[in-house]
Amino acid sequence: MSAPTPICVKCRLEMRCVKNDRLVRDPEAGGLPSTFWMGDEYECPECKVRIVTGFGRPFPAEHDPTEMRARERVYGKALQFDYERPAKDGAE
Repeated sequence: MSAPTPICVKCRLEMRCVKNDRLVRDPEAGGLPSTFWMGDEYECPECKVRIVTGFGRPFPAEHDPTEMRARERVYGKALQFDYERPAKDGAE
């Protein structure tokens, strides 16, 4: 069974996968440790908005720094998730 394809709410179009295995860093917050996730990056073909979805099992950032540098070499620099950034257009 395949995973559902995200739909762009604004454009009402199916989004397209532009990158598998996107590395995302979830920062330390509320006493929880910083964590890295792997997900798939999708883009709307019309408005070009991008999302990351389909996260698998996390791995703590406290892992071996050499391993983390190796992952970033293979998968690219991690996207930084930001809890403090306000939503655009009044969205929650």
